[in-house]
Amino acid sequence: MARNESLEELVLRRNKRLLSFFISNGFSIRIVGDEQKPAIILDETSVLSCFVKNFDLFFTKAPFSDEVVRQFKLKHDPEVTSLEIQEAIDLCQHRPVYKVKLKNTDLYLTGYNYLNSEDGVGRYPVFARHRPKVYFDLEYAEKLLINLNEEGYELEVI
Repeated sequence: MARNESLEELVLRRNKRLLSFFISNGFSIRIVGDEQKPAIILDETSVLSCFVKNFDLFFTKAPFSDEVVRQFKLKHDPEVTSLEIQEAIDLCQHRPVYKVKLKNTDLYLTGYNYLNSEDGVGRYPVFARHRPKVYFDLEYAEKLLINLNEEGYELEVI
């Protein structure tokens, strides 16, 4: 940890390197969830079976597995190729992610707004083309879909 660097600054620096590690090698990823234990979404279709600890990236054989199949250092200028990253991805089993889509459009649920944001009254969904909310559990996404369909939205889970 750099002198006078807080834990939040360290995690932010590490996650920037994590993003750069993939993006500079041509992978489309985004980080979601807890910044200290981020989930890595690949191509908006799956969550990679991997985790970060300090400035190391560990790919695991399957979701929630402790069996590490490949490890990379998250350096400022990593000496890794896109082929090496793809090989690590191919060695692992990954979980699908689910998104809620407005039927007959290319709009996805991205979040919620409120009629009164101070007390959380009047929640309503927001749809956009980019950065959809992702769900790791199909049943949860389907329950959400049912609730929103009851409010008059025509949605589907993809």
